[in-house]
Amino acid sequence: MRVVLDTNILISAFVFPGGNPEAVYRLALDGRLELVTSPVLLAEFARVLADKFGWEEGWTEEAVAHVARIAVIVRPTDQVAEMEADPDDDRVLEAAIDGGAEWIVSGDRHLLDLKRWRGIRVVKAVTFLAEVEHIV
Repeated sequence: MRVVLDTNILISAFVFPGGNPEAVYRLALDGRLELVTSPVLLAEFARVLADKFGWEEGWTEEAVAHVARIAVIVRPTDQVAEMEADPDDDRVLEAAIDGGAEWIVSGDRHLLDLKRWRGIRVVKAVTFLAEVEHIV
């Protein structure tokens, strides 16, 4: 099962451990799901860690490298323009479509409002965990 974790989920997993976002990330660590990401999403993750949470460069680089080691990294070729309210969210959709993801796990209300996009489920971490616990 392929899953894109939005930046806010990765941030929560790394900065605020112990919650549902970390539990989803641990499924990827355990090889129970395939994490899909892109260079643009990894760069956003690094930027948020450094700019919003003041992480030192070395810590930020290690966190990004950690995600990159376990993820399938796609380089989307098709541009999506679905998210008028927040065009940066289109990068998540692009990674999901090019990576063959079945799920997007996010805390972003613009993405969550989609519920399903091109056959890809868009859900919160708690919903994802509840719906896939019998699969993974």
